Amino acid sequence: MKHRRITAFVAILFLCSSPALARDPFRDDRRPEPVEPEPERVPDPAPFIAPPPGVYYVTDTYVADVVTSSGPLTTYSTTTIHESTGSYARVLDTVATGASSEFDGSAFNGRRALGDGRSVAGTYYENYVLTHDGFVPVSVVFFQDDAELARLLASAPASATPTPITQSAPSTSSTASATARPLPPGCCADDLTLETIAPPRPAKPIRPGISLLPASGPLAMLEVLRGRAVSLWPRAFVEDRELPVRSWTVIAGETGEAPATAASGGIPFRTSWRRLAPPGTAYKVVFRIEVDTPDTGRRMVDAAVDVIVRSPALED
Repeated sequence: MKHRRITAFVAILFLCSSPALARDPFRDDRRPEPVEPEPERVPDPAPFIAPPPGVYYVTDTYVADVVTSSGPLTTYSTTTIHESTGSYARVLDTVATGASSEFDGSAFNGRRALGDGRSVAGTYYENYVLTHDGFVPVSVVFFQDDAELARLLASAPASATPTPITQSAPSTSSTASATARPLPPGCCADDLTLETIAPPRPAKPIRPGISLLPASGPLAMLEVLRGRAVSLWPRAFVEDRELPVRSWTVIAGETGEAPATAASGGIPFRTSWRRLAPPGTAYKVVFRIEVDTPDTGRRMVDAAVDVIVRSPALED
């Protein structure tokens, strides 16, 4: 009987038992396994726009045309500065001395002539900027490269020889080009001469200009970087001869950061522009130049130059 009770108790205990849950004592100290983030998708880079054939990146920027003389030799050259404004260029045409080009008149700095009237040799370049729409042409520049020897012109001075005439009755014609001297007492009429009245010589026109260097060619337009200091030299010429400038004054236009807008000859106009002109326009600076020489007298002439300010700024 006792054996049966023990057997029944064991059976009941077996039926009511449940498996014990084992507890990990370090479960709370474990850190969750790190979840690797999905790799970030980098957008495809913008496609590289290759320059058109013949177009290259500019590393030497045009500064000015320069004319130098050494004895009888005159050299026509172009100065540059080793820097880039982010622009591109290509060769349009290379021309020889005296040869014409379809691009004559299109360059912002023009094309100079030799002493005998022939056009100087050089190369035309077209400048481009890269925009969202591709390579856009912005200007044409001429790089001059020529030289000549001075030509000596022999000319005999013209002299006027008085023409003897006899005394006659006074003329009533209003077109007479000479007047008779009054007859001195005791003088014979056959000894009288006419004094020719020479008409006054017309004043030769003065050609003004603005240059980047004291001896470089005048410019009608120039490009500068925003904030970059620049010096402009007011100059004046009669034919191929340069006149000394007595003084100059800026009478109109945007003068930028100029410390002075007037000075005597031999001092350039110094300034810089921190602001860009409205799109598609340029700053026009107008100078009044004073010359005073025995050949010209005291005269005033005006010269203007267009200034295109480019980004990026070098100073803020």
